[in-house]
Amino acid sequence: MSEHDWSAFACPNPDCPSYGQKGLGNLRPHGWSSKQRGLRCLRCTTCGKNFSQRAGTPLFRLHLPEDKALAIAQHLAEGNGLRATGRLCGVSFNTVLRLAHRAGDHAQEFHDQMVQHVEVHQVQADEAWAFVGKKR
Repeated sequence: MSEHDWSAFACPNPDCPSYGQKGLGNLRPHGWSSKQRGLRCLRCTTCGKNFSQRAGTPLFRLHLPEDKALAIAQHLAEGNGLRATGRLCGVSFNTVLRLAHRAGDHAQEFHDQMVQHVEVHQVQADEAWAFVGKKR
C-alpha cells in the first residue's frame, strides 16, 4: 500500500505543542471521515486528537460535493452575483452565501499569515465610475 504524504497538514488542536506546525511527521491516518468521498481521518501522535483532513478548510463539515463547491467558488470569483450563482449551480441562495462567507474567512486568515512585515510607501485607489440618472 502506498504511503500518502501528510506533511501539508497540521494538528488543529490549540492545546497541542505541534499546533499549526506542518511537516513534523506527527500525523497518521486513523480511519475515514467519509470513505465514499475519500476523506481520511487523521490522528496527531503528539496529543492524540483525531480530525478530518478537511479541518481548517472552507470545506470542513460541508455536505456539498467538492465539484459543486468548486463551481460555486468559480462563479463568485468571476463576479457573478449570489443569487445567479445559486441558480447556475442548482443550490439555494443560503448555501452560496454560507460558502462565500467560509471562503472569505479562510482567505482572510491565509492573507494574514502570508503577508506580514510589508512596508507600504504608496497607496493608489482605483476609480469607480457609475452613471446615476434622474427621473423627471
